[in-house]
Amino acid sequence: MKAIQVVDYGNPEVAKVQKADAPIRNTGEVLVRLVASSINPVDIKHMTPGTIQKISQFPVVLGWDVTGVVMEADPNSEFKTGDRVIAMHPQGSWQQILTIAEDELVKLPDAIDFVSGASIPLASVTALQALEKLQLKQGETLLVTGATGSVGGYAVQIAKQKGIPVAGLVRNDTQKEVVKQWSVDNVYTSEEKIPAFDAVFDTAGFLNQTEFIHQDGKLITVSDDDISHEVKQHTSFAEHNHVSISQSDLQHTIQLTLDEKLQTRTTAVYSINEIQAALKHASQSGNNGKIIVVF
Repeated sequence: MKAIQVVDYGNPEVAKVQKADAPIRNTGEVLVRLVASSINPVDIKHMTPGTIQKISQFPVVLGWDVTGVVMEADPNSEFKTGDRVIAMHPQGSWQQILTIAEDELVKLPDAIDFVSGASIPLASVTALQALEKLQLKQGETLLVTGATGSVGGYAVQIAKQKGIPVAGLVRNDTQKEVVKQWSVDNVYTSEEKIPAFDAVFDTAGFLNQTEFIHQDGKLITVSDDDISHEVKQHTSFAEHNHVSISQSDLQHTIQLTLDEKLQTRTTAVYSINEIQAALKHASQSGNNGKIIVVF
């Protein structure tokens, strides 16, 4: 089989398509033929020297998102050969064949294609879990920074489904139009006067500003940067979100997508042999959707 192996820290050129041995399935695992995956910011960070994300040994296979087809499973498994599946599989998804624990897999409905599905797992589950940690009460307001990003976009849409009054913070007027399609209450740019909210879901690194958080409000962030002392003193809750694998959470976001309550967004699709171009594209700012790699 082929795998995308990162051979050192550096630019996209350190990602190489190499031959690799197919994994051996153990009891409780499902052998999956990968169809598509996506490039997430965490993948770029792992490749970049000097970030908080470290690689213990090279070469390494990165990637979190999986859509594919079952090749083999236990005789009593709920998954059968030929089933379409989806999973969040941390660091190790960019290879043509992989083994995944059965309790991490979810069946992918026929109505969701493999490419669109590959944009869902990490970003949507991150958004869902972070919103749950905020534990917002009825009527409490939420600001999502970086609202056009993958996590931010899902956060805005999931908040709307939960009945949370939500607004978005974006870079420019063009991005405003992207967020408005989800019927959010308000969309702002950083140049505008932004009111204070009961909670902020930060995906853009706004970790030293208190002016748009109510006193004793809440902040949760997916940024790796430190939350400033001022923000911690100003809020009752200010924490980093660390996503965890959850079959039920992924099932929930898949159902929302199937019910057309979550919109997936894809900017471009590349083949495995175009991984360096795909990584370069994903590293650019302003992408309105995921960069997908098909295998």
